[in-house]
Amino acid sequence: MSSTKSKTSPLGHWVALVDGSNFFVSCERAFAPRLHGRPVGVMSNNDGCIIARSDELKALGVAMGSPVYKVESLISRHRAVLLSSNFTLYADMSRRVNEVLGRFSNQVEPYSIDESFLDLSGFTLDDLWEQGRVIEETIAQEVHLPVGVGIAPTATLAKLANRAAKQSQDAKVYVLDPESKAGQELLETTDVGDVWGVGKRLAERLQRLGIATAWQLREAPRDLIKKRFSLPLSRIQLELRGEACRHFQPSDPRRKQLRVSRSFGQACYQEDEVTAALRQHVQRAAEKLREQKSLAKTLSVFLTTNPFRKDLPQHSDSLVWEFAQPTADTGEMLAAARKLVRRLWREGYSYHKAGVLLMQLVDAGQAQMSLLEESEDHGHRLQRERLMQVMDEVNRKQGRGSLSFGPGASSGRWRARQTRRSPEYTTCWQELPQVVAK
Repeated sequence: MSSTKSKTSPLGHWVALVDGSNFFVSCERAFAPRLHGRPVGVMSNNDGCIIARSDELKALGVAMGSPVYKVESLISRHRAVLLSSNFTLYADMSRRVNEVLGRFSNQVEPYSIDESFLDLSGFTLDDLWEQGRVIEETIAQEVHLPVGVGIAPTATLAKLANRAAKQSQDAKVYVLDPESKAGQELLETTDVGDVWGVGKRLAERLQRLGIATAWQLREAPRDLIKKRFSLPLSRIQLELRGEACRHFQPSDPRRKQLRVSRSFGQACYQEDEVTAALRQHVQRAAEKLREQKSLAKTLSVFLTTNPFRKDLPQHSDSLVWEFAQPTADTGEMLAAARKLVRRLWREGYSYHKAGVLLMQLVDAGQAQMSLLEESEDHGHRLQRERLMQVMDEVNRKQGRGSLSFGPGASSGRWRARQTRRSPEYTTCWQELPQVVAK
Protein backbone atom coordinates (compact mmCIF):
# COMPACT_ATOMS: atom_id res chain seq x y z
CA MET A 1 0.00 0.00 0.00
CA SER A 2 1.24 3.46 -0.81
CA SER A 3 1.74 6.01 1.91
CA THR A 4 1.36 9.00 -0.41
CA LYS A 5 -2.13 10.15 0.61
CA SER A 6 -2.64 13.87 1.14
CA LYS A 7 -5.53 15.92 2.49
CA THR A 8 -5.02 18.49 -0.23
CA SER A 9 -5.06 16.00 -3.11
CA PRO A 10 -5.89 17.81 -6.39
CA LEU A 11 -7.73 16.54 -9.42
CA GLY A 12 -5.19 15.71 -12.10
CA HIS A 13 -3.81 13.42 -14.78
CA TRP A 14 -3.30 9.87 -13.50
CA VAL A 15 -2.22 6.73 -15.32
CA ALA A 16 -2.61 3.19 -13.98
CA LEU A 17 -0.57 0.21 -15.13
CA VAL A 18 -2.20 -3.13 -14.43
CA ASP A 19 0.26 -6.00 -14.77
CA GLY A 20 -0.43 -9.70 -14.27
CA SER A 21 1.76 -11.39 -11.66
CA ASN A 22 3.65 -14.32 -13.23
CA PHE A 23 0.94 -14.15 -15.87
CA PHE A 24 1.39 -17.45 -17.74
CA VAL A 25 1.72 -19.42 -14.51
CA SER A 26 -1.25 -17.60 -12.97
CA CYS A 27 -3.41 -18.47 -16.00
CA GLU A 28 -2.56 -22.15 -15.44
CA ARG A 29 -3.29 -21.91 -11.72
CA ALA A 30 -6.68 -20.31 -12.36
CA PHE A 31 -7.91 -23.70 -13.63
CA ALA A 32 -5.67 -25.99 -11.56
CA PRO A 33 -5.73 -25.14 -7.83
CA ARG A 34 -3.34 -28.04 -7.18
CA LEU A 35 -0.57 -25.85 -8.63
CA HIS A 36 -0.86 -23.17 -5.94
CA GLY A 37 2.15 -23.12 -3.65
CA ARG A 38 4.19 -25.43 -5.89
CA PRO A 39 7.12 -24.43 -8.11
CA VAL A 40 5.64 -24.05 -11.61
CA GLY A 41 7.25 -23.18 -14.93
CA VAL A 42 5.94 -22.73 -18.47
CA MET A 43 8.07 -23.93 -21.37
CA SER A 44 8.62 -22.46 -24.83
CA ASN A 45 7.42 -23.97 -28.10
CA ASN A 46 8.72 -27.53 -28.42
CA ASP A 47 9.23 -27.62 -24.63
CA GLY A 48 12.80 -26.41 -25.08
CA CYS A 49 13.38 -23.82 -22.36
CA ILE A 50 11.58 -22.08 -19.50
CA ILE A 51 9.85 -18.80 -20.39
CA ALA A 52 7.74 -18.20 -17.26
CA ARG A 53 8.33 -19.03 -13.58
CA SER A 54 6.34 -18.91 -10.38
CA ASP A 55 7.92 -17.22 -7.37
CA GLU A 56 8.58 -20.68 -5.92
CA LEU A 57 10.51 -21.73 -9.03
CA LYS A 58 12.50 -18.49 -9.03
CA ALA A 59 13.45 -19.18 -5.39
CA LEU A 60 15.02 -22.47 -6.50
CA GLY A 61 17.42 -20.51 -8.70
CA VAL A 62 15.90 -21.45 -12.06
CA ALA A 63 16.75 -18.63 -14.45
CA MET A 64 14.55 -17.30 -17.23
CA GLY A 65 15.37 -19.08 -20.50
CA SER A 66 16.99 -22.08 -18.79
CA PRO A 67 17.11 -25.12 -21.11
CA VAL A 68 14.80 -27.75 -19.66
CA TYR A 69 17.36 -30.54 -19.88
CA LYS A 70 19.74 -28.59 -17.62
CA VAL A 71 17.25 -28.27 -14.75
CA GLU A 72 15.44 -31.62 -14.98
CA SER A 73 17.12 -33.04 -11.87
CA LEU A 74 16.30 -29.89 -9.86
CA ILE A 75 12.70 -29.99 -11.08
CA SER A 76 12.33 -33.63 -10.07
CA ARG A 77 13.96 -33.13 -6.67
CA HIS A 78 11.59 -30.31 -5.66
CA ARG A 79 8.43 -31.79 -7.24
CA ALA A 80 8.16 -28.79 -9.52
CA VAL A 81 5.69 -28.76 -12.40
CA LEU A 82 6.65 -27.81 -15.96
CA LEU A 83 3.87 -27.14 -18.46
CA SER A 84 3.88 -26.65 -22.21
CA SER A 85 2.93 -23.14 -23.32
CA ASN A 86 -0.77 -22.59 -23.99
CA PHE A 87 -0.85 -19.22 -25.74
CA THR A 88 -4.48 -19.56 -26.81
CA LEU A 89 -5.49 -19.70 -23.15
CA TYR A 90 -3.19 -16.85 -22.14
CA ALA A 91 -4.48 -14.57 -24.91
CA ASP A 92 -8.10 -15.20 -23.94
CA MET A 93 -7.39 -14.53 -20.27
CA SER A 94 -5.69 -11.27 -21.28
CA ARG A 95 -8.80 -10.31 -23.24
CA ARG A 96 -10.95 -10.95 -20.16
CA VAL A 97 -8.74 -8.76 -17.99
CA ASN A 98 -9.04 -5.90 -20.48
CA GLU A 99 -12.80 -6.30 -20.58
CA VAL A 100 -12.86 -5.75 -16.82
CA LEU A 101 -10.55 -2.73 -17.12
CA GLY A 102 -12.93 -1.23 -19.67
CA ARG A 103 -15.48 -0.77 -16.88
CA PHE A 104 -13.11 1.51 -14.97
CA SER A 105 -11.92 3.72 -17.81
CA ASN A 106 -12.93 4.58 -21.35
CA GLN A 107 -9.23 4.66 -22.29
CA VAL A 108 -7.54 1.27 -21.94
CA GLU A 109 -4.34 0.62 -23.86
CA PRO A 110 -3.03 -2.99 -23.87
CA TYR A 111 0.76 -2.77 -23.82
CA SER A 112 1.54 -6.49 -23.86
CA ILE A 113 -0.31 -9.74 -23.18
CA ASP A 114 -0.03 -9.15 -19.41
CA GLU A 115 0.14 -5.34 -19.13
CA SER A 116 -2.38 -2.59 -19.81
CA PHE A 117 -2.42 1.15 -19.18
CA LEU A 118 -5.65 2.93 -18.32
CA ASP A 119 -6.49 6.57 -17.79
CA LEU A 120 -7.73 7.47 -14.29
CA SER A 121 -7.69 11.23 -14.77
CA GLY A 122 -10.20 13.13 -12.65
CA PHE A 123 -9.71 11.14 -9.45
CA THR A 124 -8.27 12.86 -6.42
CA LEU A 125 -5.11 11.46 -4.92
CA ASP A 126 -7.13 10.40 -1.87
CA ASP A 127 -9.44 8.22 -3.97
CA LEU A 128 -6.86 6.58 -6.24
CA TRP A 129 -5.70 3.89 -3.83
CA GLU A 130 -9.28 2.74 -3.26
CA GLN A 131 -9.92 2.69 -7.01
CA GLY A 132 -6.79 0.60 -7.57
CA ARG A 133 -7.84 -1.82 -4.83
CA VAL A 134 -11.27 -2.28 -6.46
CA ILE A 135 -9.61 -2.96 -9.84
CA GLU A 136 -7.29 -5.55 -8.30
CA GLU A 137 -10.08 -7.28 -6.35
CA THR A 138 -12.47 -7.32 -9.32
CA ILE A 139 -9.92 -9.04 -11.57
CA ALA A 140 -9.10 -11.54 -8.82
CA GLN A 141 -12.78 -12.32 -8.29
CA GLU A 142 -13.96 -12.46 -11.90
CA VAL A 143 -10.90 -13.64 -13.85
CA HIS A 144 -9.09 -15.39 -10.96
CA LEU A 145 -5.77 -13.75 -11.75
CA PRO A 146 -3.49 -11.79 -9.41
CA VAL A 147 -2.40 -8.38 -10.69
CA GLY A 148 -0.38 -5.43 -9.49
CA VAL A 149 -1.78 -1.92 -9.93
CA GLY A 150 0.64 1.00 -10.14
CA ILE A 151 -0.82 4.51 -10.35
CA ALA A 152 1.11 7.71 -11.07
CA PRO A 153 0.92 10.94 -13.09
CA THR A 154 2.84 9.46 -16.06
CA ALA A 155 3.32 6.08 -17.73
CA THR A 156 7.01 5.93 -16.73
CA LEU A 157 6.18 6.55 -13.09
CA ALA A 158 3.26 4.09 -13.29
CA LYS A 159 5.77 1.42 -14.32
CA LEU A 160 7.81 2.13 -11.18
CA ALA A 161 4.66 2.20 -9.06
CA ASN A 162 3.60 -1.16 -10.44
CA ARG A 163 7.00 -2.61 -9.58
CA ALA A 164 6.57 -1.36 -6.01
CA ALA A 165 3.03 -2.75 -5.87
CA LYS A 166 4.21 -6.25 -6.77
CA GLN A 167 6.84 -6.13 -4.04
CA SER A 168 4.26 -5.12 -1.43
CA GLN A 169 3.26 -7.71 1.15
CA ASP A 170 -0.10 -5.98 1.54
CA ALA A 171 -2.55 -5.09 -1.23
CA LYS A 172 -0.83 -5.10 -4.62
CA VAL A 173 -1.60 -1.41 -5.23
CA TYR A 174 0.80 1.54 -5.13
CA VAL A 175 0.00 5.19 -5.78
CA LEU A 176 3.12 7.21 -6.59
CA ASP A 177 3.09 10.97 -6.08
CA PRO A 178 6.56 12.12 -7.22
CA GLU A 179 6.28 15.28 -5.11
CA SER A 180 5.73 13.39 -1.86
CA LYS A 181 8.40 12.14 0.54
CA ALA A 182 7.47 8.50 -0.16
CA GLY A 183 7.65 9.15 -3.91
CA GLN A 184 11.11 10.67 -3.59
CA GLU A 185 12.31 7.73 -1.49
CA LEU A 186 11.12 5.27 -4.14
CA LEU A 187 12.95 7.13 -6.90
CA GLU A 188 16.09 7.41 -4.77
CA THR A 189 16.19 3.65 -4.21
CA THR A 190 15.47 2.69 -7.84
CA ASP A 191 18.49 1.97 -10.03
CA VAL A 192 18.48 4.08 -13.18
CA GLY A 193 18.67 0.88 -15.21
CA ASP A 194 15.28 -0.15 -13.81
CA VAL A 195 13.57 2.90 -15.30
CA TRP A 196 11.33 2.03 -18.25
CA GLY A 197 13.17 2.85 -21.48
CA VAL A 198 16.67 2.95 -19.98
CA GLY A 199 18.60 -0.06 -21.25
CA LYS A 200 21.81 -1.56 -19.91
CA ARG A 201 24.19 0.42 -22.14
CA LEU A 202 22.40 3.70 -21.52
CA ALA A 203 22.44 3.03 -17.77
CA GLU A 204 26.21 2.51 -17.92
CA ARG A 205 26.68 5.84 -19.70
CA LEU A 206 24.52 7.60 -17.12
CA GLN A 207 26.39 5.99 -14.25
CA ARG A 208 29.68 7.29 -15.63
CA LEU A 209 28.20 10.78 -15.21
CA GLY A 210 27.21 10.02 -11.62
CA ILE A 211 23.55 9.37 -12.45
CA ALA A 212 22.87 6.04 -10.76
CA THR A 213 19.25 6.32 -9.57
CA ALA A 214 15.89 7.36 -10.99
CA TRP A 215 15.92 10.40 -8.68
CA GLN A 216 19.31 11.53 -9.93
CA LEU A 217 18.09 11.23 -13.53
CA ARG A 218 15.01 13.28 -12.66
CA GLU A 219 17.12 16.01 -11.02
CA ALA A 220 19.92 16.05 -13.59
CA PRO A 221 20.32 19.34 -15.56
CA ARG A 222 17.96 19.34 -18.53
CA ASP A 223 20.63 20.83 -20.79
CA LEU A 224 23.02 17.99 -19.95
CA ILE A 225 20.48 15.32 -20.84
CA LYS A 226 19.50 17.08 -24.06
CA LYS A 227 23.10 17.60 -25.14
CA ARG A 228 24.59 14.24 -24.22
CA PHE A 229 21.65 11.91 -24.91
CA SER A 230 18.72 11.31 -27.24
CA LEU A 231 15.26 12.88 -27.25
CA PRO A 232 13.64 9.72 -25.75
CA LEU A 233 15.78 10.03 -22.60
CA SER A 234 14.83 13.70 -22.32
CA ARG A 235 11.18 12.64 -22.38
CA ILE A 236 11.84 9.97 -19.74
CA GLN A 237 13.33 12.65 -17.51
CA LEU A 238 10.22 14.82 -17.94
CA GLU A 239 7.99 11.86 -17.13
CA LEU A 240 9.99 11.20 -13.94
CA ARG A 241 9.21 14.84 -13.03
CA GLY A 242 5.51 14.16 -13.49
CA GLU A 243 5.12 15.75 -16.95
CA ALA A 244 3.30 13.35 -19.25
CA CYS A 245 5.00 12.84 -22.64
CA ARG A 246 3.29 9.58 -23.53
CA HIS A 247 -0.41 10.08 -24.17
CA PHE A 248 -3.25 7.70 -24.87
CA GLN A 249 -3.93 7.43 -28.56
CA PRO A 250 -7.04 6.03 -30.22
CA SER A 251 -5.57 2.61 -30.93
CA ASP A 252 -6.10 0.84 -34.23
CA PRO A 253 -5.92 -2.89 -33.43
CA ARG A 254 -5.27 -3.75 -37.06
CA ARG A 255 -1.74 -4.86 -37.77
CA LYS A 256 0.29 -3.64 -40.71
CA GLN A 257 1.69 -7.15 -41.25
CA LEU A 258 0.59 -10.60 -40.13
CA ARG A 259 3.16 -13.32 -39.48
CA VAL A 260 2.58 -16.94 -38.49
CA SER A 261 5.57 -19.22 -38.03
CA ARG A 262 6.80 -21.92 -35.70
CA SER A 263 9.78 -24.18 -35.23
CA PHE A 264 9.05 -27.80 -36.10
CA GLY A 265 8.74 -30.44 -33.40
CA GLN A 266 11.14 -32.61 -35.42
CA ALA A 267 13.31 -31.76 -38.39
CA CYS A 268 11.48 -32.16 -41.71
CA TYR A 269 13.19 -33.74 -44.74
CA GLN A 270 10.13 -34.10 -47.00
CA GLU A 271 8.49 -31.36 -49.03
CA ASP A 272 4.98 -32.58 -48.23
CA GLU A 273 5.71 -32.27 -44.47
CA VAL A 274 6.75 -28.64 -44.81
CA THR A 275 3.79 -27.96 -47.10
CA ALA A 276 1.44 -29.39 -44.44
CA ALA A 277 2.92 -27.06 -41.81
CA LEU A 278 2.58 -24.04 -44.08
CA ARG A 279 -1.00 -25.00 -44.89
CA GLN A 280 -1.87 -24.55 -41.21
CA HIS A 281 0.12 -21.31 -40.96
CA VAL A 282 -1.60 -19.81 -44.02
CA GLN A 283 -5.04 -20.71 -42.71
CA ARG A 284 -4.33 -19.12 -39.35
CA ALA A 285 -2.90 -15.97 -40.95
CA ALA A 286 -5.94 -15.67 -43.22
CA GLU A 287 -8.28 -16.03 -40.22
CA LYS A 288 -6.45 -13.23 -38.40
CA LEU A 289 -6.61 -11.09 -41.53
CA ARG A 290 -10.39 -11.46 -41.77
CA GLU A 291 -10.80 -10.85 -38.03
CA GLN A 292 -9.32 -7.38 -38.45
CA LYS A 293 -11.26 -6.83 -41.69
CA SER A 294 -8.20 -6.42 -43.88
CA LEU A 295 -6.94 -7.71 -47.23
CA ALA A 296 -3.37 -8.60 -48.20
CA LYS A 297 -1.66 -7.49 -51.38
CA THR A 298 1.37 -9.76 -50.98
CA LEU A 299 2.33 -13.02 -49.27
CA SER A 300 5.82 -14.17 -48.32
CA VAL A 301 6.90 -17.72 -47.43
CA PHE A 302 10.21 -18.60 -45.79
CA LEU A 303 12.04 -21.83 -44.97
CA THR A 304 15.10 -22.24 -42.79
CA THR A 305 17.28 -25.00 -41.40
CA ASN A 306 18.52 -25.03 -37.82
CA PRO A 307 21.34 -22.41 -37.58
CA PHE A 308 22.63 -24.05 -34.39
CA ARG A 309 23.32 -27.36 -36.14
CA LYS A 310 26.66 -26.44 -37.67
CA ASP A 311 27.18 -30.12 -38.54
CA LEU A 312 24.33 -29.99 -41.08
CA PRO A 313 24.11 -28.16 -44.42
CA GLN A 314 22.36 -24.78 -44.09
CA HIS A 315 19.70 -23.20 -46.25
CA SER A 316 17.47 -20.21 -45.56
CA ASP A 317 15.41 -18.38 -48.14
CA SER A 318 12.11 -16.58 -48.75
CA LEU A 319 9.98 -15.58 -51.73
CA VAL A 320 7.13 -13.11 -52.21
CA TRP A 321 3.90 -13.53 -54.15
CA GLU A 322 1.87 -10.53 -55.30
CA PHE A 323 -1.87 -11.09 -55.70
CA ALA A 324 -3.72 -9.68 -58.71
CA GLN A 325 -6.20 -8.13 -56.27
CA PRO A 326 -5.97 -7.67 -52.46
CA THR A 327 -7.42 -10.79 -50.86
CA ALA A 328 -8.38 -12.52 -47.63
CA ASP A 329 -9.29 -15.79 -49.37
CA THR A 330 -7.59 -18.75 -47.70
CA GLY A 331 -7.77 -20.85 -50.86
CA GLU A 332 -6.06 -18.20 -52.97
CA MET A 333 -3.31 -17.81 -50.36
CA LEU A 334 -2.77 -21.57 -50.12
CA ALA A 335 -2.37 -21.84 -53.90
CA ALA A 336 0.26 -19.10 -53.84
CA ALA A 337 2.07 -20.64 -50.85
CA ARG A 338 2.28 -24.05 -52.57
CA LYS A 339 3.91 -22.49 -55.62
CA LEU A 340 6.43 -20.64 -53.46
CA VAL A 341 7.33 -23.78 -51.50
CA ARG A 342 8.07 -25.67 -54.73
CA ARG A 343 10.45 -22.90 -55.77
CA LEU A 344 12.09 -22.68 -52.34
CA TRP A 345 12.51 -26.40 -51.71
CA ARG A 346 16.00 -27.93 -51.72
CA GLU A 347 16.49 -31.67 -51.43
CA GLY A 348 18.88 -32.96 -48.80
CA TYR A 349 18.27 -30.27 -46.20
CA SER A 350 16.83 -30.70 -42.70
CA TYR A 351 14.29 -27.90 -42.30
CA HIS A 352 13.73 -26.55 -38.82
CA LYS A 353 11.20 -23.75 -39.33
CA ALA A 354 8.75 -22.34 -41.87
CA GLY A 355 6.42 -19.41 -41.86
CA VAL A 356 4.16 -17.08 -43.78
CA LEU A 357 4.00 -13.28 -43.76
CA LEU A 358 1.06 -11.27 -45.13
CA MET A 359 2.14 -7.77 -46.16
CA GLN A 360 0.77 -4.52 -47.62
CA LEU A 361 -2.47 -4.90 -45.71
CA VAL A 362 -5.40 -2.65 -46.63
CA ASP A 363 -8.83 -2.03 -45.14
CA ALA A 364 -11.31 -4.47 -46.68
CA GLY A 365 -13.94 -1.73 -46.88
CA GLN A 366 -11.69 0.64 -48.79
CA ALA A 367 -9.80 -1.72 -51.09
CA GLN A 368 -9.88 -0.69 -54.76
CA MET A 369 -10.94 -3.58 -56.99
CA SER A 370 -10.16 -3.79 -60.69
CA LEU A 371 -12.50 -1.89 -63.01
CA LEU A 372 -11.93 -4.67 -65.58
CA GLU A 373 -13.40 -7.38 -63.34
CA GLU A 374 -16.10 -9.33 -65.22
CA SER A 375 -19.52 -9.76 -63.61
CA GLU A 376 -18.92 -13.52 -63.50
CA ASP A 377 -15.64 -12.97 -61.64
CA HIS A 378 -17.37 -10.55 -59.28
CA GLY A 379 -20.03 -13.15 -58.47
CA HIS A 380 -17.37 -15.80 -57.86
CA ARG A 381 -15.50 -13.46 -55.52
CA LEU A 382 -18.66 -12.79 -53.51
CA GLN A 383 -19.28 -16.54 -53.23
CA ARG A 384 -15.74 -17.05 -51.93
CA GLU A 385 -16.17 -14.26 -49.39
CA ARG A 386 -19.35 -15.92 -48.14
CA LEU A 387 -17.55 -19.27 -47.91
CA MET A 388 -14.82 -17.66 -45.77
CA GLN A 389 -17.47 -16.13 -43.51
CA VAL A 390 -19.16 -19.52 -43.00
CA MET A 391 -15.82 -21.22 -42.24
CA ASP A 392 -14.90 -18.55 -39.70
CA GLU A 393 -18.31 -18.78 -38.06
CA VAL A 394 -18.14 -22.58 -37.75
CA ASN A 395 -14.60 -22.47 -36.37
CA ARG A 396 -15.59 -19.78 -33.87
CA LYS A 397 -18.48 -21.85 -32.57
CA GLN A 398 -17.03 -25.34 -32.81
CA GLY A 399 -13.36 -24.64 -32.18
CA ARG A 400 -10.46 -23.67 -34.42
CA GLY A 401 -9.75 -26.21 -37.14
CA SER A 402 -13.23 -27.72 -37.20
CA LEU A 403 -13.36 -26.71 -40.88
CA SER A 404 -10.12 -26.46 -42.80
CA PHE A 405 -8.55 -26.78 -46.22
CA GLY A 406 -6.87 -30.17 -46.58
CA PRO A 407 -6.06 -32.63 -43.78
CA GLY A 408 -6.29 -31.43 -40.17
CA ALA A 409 -3.35 -30.52 -37.97
CA SER A 410 -3.47 -33.48 -35.62
CA SER A 411 -0.20 -35.12 -36.65
CA GLY A 412 3.07 -34.64 -38.51
CA ARG A 413 6.76 -34.25 -37.70
CA TRP A 414 6.34 -30.49 -37.94
CA ARG A 415 3.85 -30.41 -35.07
CA ALA A 416 5.36 -28.64 -32.04
CA ARG A 417 6.24 -30.84 -29.09
CA GLN A 418 3.77 -29.90 -26.37
CA THR A 419 3.64 -32.99 -24.24
CA ARG A 420 2.41 -31.15 -21.14
CA ARG A 421 -0.06 -28.61 -22.51
CA SER A 422 -3.08 -27.84 -20.36
CA PRO A 423 -6.52 -27.75 -22.03
CA GLU A 424 -7.75 -24.62 -23.82
CA TYR A 425 -10.37 -24.22 -21.12
CA THR A 426 -12.00 -21.05 -22.41
CA THR A 427 -11.89 -21.35 -26.21
CA CYS A 428 -12.45 -25.00 -27.15
CA TRP A 429 -15.72 -26.87 -26.58
CA GLN A 430 -13.92 -30.21 -26.37
CA GLU A 431 -11.62 -28.94 -23.62
CA LEU A 432 -14.09 -27.19 -21.31
CA PRO A 433 -13.48 -27.86 -17.60
CA GLN A 434 -15.53 -30.78 -16.31
CA VAL A 435 -17.17 -30.84 -12.89
CA VAL A 436 -18.09 -34.18 -11.40
CA ALA A 437 -20.50 -34.41 -8.46
CA LYS A 438 -20.35 -37.46 -6.23
